[in-house]
Amino acid sequence: MLIHEGAFGGDALNTYGRLIERLAEEYYLVLPEMLGFGGTDKAIFFGENPYEPRLRHLAAFLDTLDLQDAHFVGNSFGGGMVLRLSIRGETAWRMRSATSISGTGGPFRTPQALKELAAYVPSVEDARRIDSWILHPGAQDEEHAQARLESSLRPGQWESMMAPTLRTPVEPEQKRPWDFPDVLASSTVPTFLVAGTLDRMLEQGWEEKLALHLKDVRVRRLEAGHSPNISHPGETADLLRDFFHHIDGR
Repeated sequence: MLIHEGAFGGDALNTYGRLIERLAEEYYLVLPEMLGFGGTDKAIFFGENPYEPRLRHLAAFLDTLDLQDAHFVGNSFGGGMVLRLSIRGETAWRMRSATSISGTGGPFRTPQALKELAAYVPSVEDARRIDSWILHPGAQDEEHAQARLESSLRPGQWESMMAPTLRTPVEPEQKRPWDFPDVLASSTVPTFLVAGTLDRMLEQGWEEKLALHLKDVRVRRLEAGHSPNISHPGETADLLRDFFHHIDGR
C-alpha cells in the first residue's frame, strides 16, 4: 500500500510511478488517492485536522478491499498518514509494517518550507518551485514538474488545497497542538523511518525524535531530499525491499 504526498499536484502516480517499476514484479501494489487529490472528491472538513477525514476515507477503502497483512508505505504527508494508521485500532491490525519516507505526522516541519508549499499558482514555474523543495537541492526534473502541474489542474484540486488557509477574522488564530510523537508509543506495528540527509522540508534529526517513541523501529538515511522515491527510486526500492524481507523473515 503506497500513500502519496500532500503538496499541490501530488497524487499516487507522480509520487510513486518510478518506484512501481522496481517493486511490481515482486509485490502486488495498491495506490489509493486521498480526499482532495487526484481523481477523488474535493471535500473539505474545516472542523478537523487535515488527517482525520482522510484516515476515515482510507479506513473505508481498506474495508472495501478487505486488504489485510500488507506493508504500508507513505511519503511526506502520506508518511504521516501511515504512522497514524498504525495507531488506530480499525487499521493497525491490517498492517504488516509501516514505512514513513520523510513523514512526521505533523511536527518538525521547517517554517520556510511551510510558507513555500502553502503558496501555489498553477503554472509550470510554480510546479518547478514546489519540486525544488520536494526533491534534493538543485534537482531539475521537468517530467515530474509537468506531472505535478497537470494533477494540480484537476477541477477543485487547487480550491480544496487553499480552503484550509481561510481563517475567521473575528477569532484569533490558534496554533494547533500536535499529538505526535507521543502517541506513537501505542504502536505495535514494525516501523521503518527513511530520512533524506539533504531534506530542507524537515528539521534535521526528526527521524531520531520519532524513533525514541516507537517500540519496534528501524531508521535509515539516504543522501537525498524529501522524496527519494521520486529522485532516487532505485535506492529507495532497495531499502524497502530489504525491510520487507526482514519483516517477512526471508
